[in-house]
Amino acid sequence: MKYLAGVFFIFATSNSEARLFKEWSLHLESKIESTLYPEEFGTNTNKNLNRLELVPIFDLKFSDGWKVFIKPTFVANPDNNSSEERTFFDPAEAYLRYKSDLFTLQAGNNIYSWGVTDGYNPLDVVNSKQYFDPLHSKKLGSPSVSITQSWDTWDTQAVYIPWNPGATLPGTESRWLPREIFVPESLNNDQVLLLPPSLRYQYGSRDDLNEARRNNYAVRISRQGDHFDFNLSGYEGVASFPLIQPQVTGNVIAVAPKTVIQVDPDVVLNTKNYKIRQGGLSLVNHTWDVLFKYATSYTQSMGDDKNLPGWNHENVVALEKTFNLGSSGVLIAVLQHSFIFSEKQNESNLSVTEIFRKAWMLGGKLSWHEVWNFSFLGLYDQQRYSTYQEYSLGRRFFDTWSLTVSANFIAGTTETPLGVYSKNDSYSLALSRSF
Repeated sequence: MKYLAGVFFIFATSNSEARLFKEWSLHLESKIESTLYPEEFGTNTNKNLNRLELVPIFDLKFSDGWKVFIKPTFVANPDNNSSEERTFFDPAEAYLRYKSDLFTLQAGNNIYSWGVTDGYNPLDVVNSKQYFDPLHSKKLGSPSVSITQSWDTWDTQAVYIPWNPGATLPGTESRWLPREIFVPESLNNDQVLLLPPSLRYQYGSRDDLNEARRNNYAVRISRQGDHFDFNLSGYEGVASFPLIQPQVTGNVIAVAPKTVIQVDPDVVLNTKNYKIRQGGLSLVNHTWDVLFKYATSYTQSMGDDKNLPGWNHENVVALEKTFNLGSSGVLIAVLQHSFIFSEKQNESNLSVTEIFRKAWMLGGKLSWHEVWNFSFLGLYDQQRYSTYQEYSLGRRFFDTWSLTVSANFIAGTTETPLGVYSKNDSYSLALSRSF
């Protein structure tokens, strides 16, 4: 960044070379956030977390359609007991783009947003994710080249990723790893690990099956109409979430109907990245001031490891409507249902996808006088009777400052994908500033 800033300064101060640039901007998004977890959960996990997030945004436009865009993410979390989470950096977006009327070529670090649904989007698989908080995962930038061609209302996009970074998992002292019961992915879903009060996680081997992170690619065909949008996509590359296989010692205390092991304090987590091949379709229809959204995908895991999930058929149906509340308020409300069919019934309580196997979501965002905003989200896992609730209230000041308070509540039994986090209810206060 210092080098880029220096080069730009030289160009900007030279009258002859300054003409090379059509437009440029430099901004900084900053946020300080403090989070409280009222309940103890583990012997060495945090009850309080304080984090600083900085996102500089540099946008430089040349003549003739050329553009440089840089938007990395820096996070400092110095009091986090997980050393892996104390600092975090992701290049996120840092690319060179050429754009004409009908053609776009983009190379560098990129983030792709495919699919149309919120909260759970089965088509959003091109980028790997950071799972420090699995319920609020963040997409990671991927070094890639993309080509987009347009014809009237049609667009086609092809993406090549020579090396995908793969998922970033929670730190070893994270509250977002199982702390009471661990149901690992197993061939017959026949294992349950009872965890001791004093637990020491560590990550072991990190394998890539069939060079899963290398040579990923994706394609998409899109059509946009006045009342109807259509997207068809394909992807072959690393799965969003790896296989996690614990290595433990302990005592077997039951063998039927499942093998139950009271494990010793040291647990090693071995991970395996694997490739998937996915085809997907999404539709959006605007009728009677209501948006109807549908997304479906068919995914096949690639490789011969016996613990791979096989095929998955994921579906999401959503209705979205905007309500005007007088002259000063706007409410956007969403009702969504997800349902998944699969080759194997995965009962692991570390599977994020399993939360949405048969689930309902109701959410909304209310804006008032362009300075107040309130958002809410409710999720019900119909298969395991677990729930998640999220509420947030924000106020903008002086155009550049924003203060937000939020609360999250999780309920369910600890052997379920949502209930494993049931002691992670939290309250947060965040102050944001744009420069």
